Amino acid sequence: MRKWKIWMGGIAWMCLFMGCSSGNRQEEAAEPMQDIISALNDIPKLYLVEAKVDKVLLMNDQEWYTIGNRKCMIPVTAQVKAGIDLSNLKDVRMEGEDIYLTLPAPFIEIESSEIRHDEVQTSVGLLRSNFTQDEFSQFANRGRRSIEQALPGMGLVEQCQEQARTMLSLMIRKLGKNPVIEVPKYNTEEVEKMIIYKDKQK
Repeated sequence: MRKWKIWMGGIAWMCLFMGCSSGNRQEEAAEPMQDIISALNDIPKLYLVEAKVDKVLLMNDQEWYTIGNRKCMIPVTAQVKAGIDLSNLKDVRMEGEDIYLTLPAPFIEIESSEIRHDEVQTSVGLLRSNFTQDEFSQFANRGRRSIEQALPGMGLVEQCQEQARTMLSLMIRKLGKNPVIEVPKYNTEEVEKMIIYKDKQK
């Protein structure tokens, strides 16, 4: 199950910028590139989309040399945010009334991932030992990897790009120019490389 919501902080910030900038149109029109670059330099990582990802791992530990089996159903939940770092914006140029730019690659940040221990279900044969804490740690690692594999197909990158394009278009139009924004396409392998953990460790 996946739960989604648009991350509105960036939109609120842009609206604030646009409202504060409306009082001096002549200066903005005179130096639109400097205004845009200055505004973007003030923006840190822009979180645009948030998702909660739920996965269920099914484990069946039975080998030819064991008597009885051990089964386990493990729910794993991850909190994920995706966005764009506009400090990576490059090759902004102006031609007449048009401002051209290419959106930088988004990032997908896994803020946390954990086993929902109160929902874990196990079935252990009489002659088998219970699952150990080390084994549950291994299961958690598998769960994180399963979540990583699911992220490229969730549309987070496309949602980020659409939100970023909308906000930048509003900013550029507010400065009296026409936005021409290129939105790159990414394949699954490229999206996988965008995935990071909040603590920078996988």
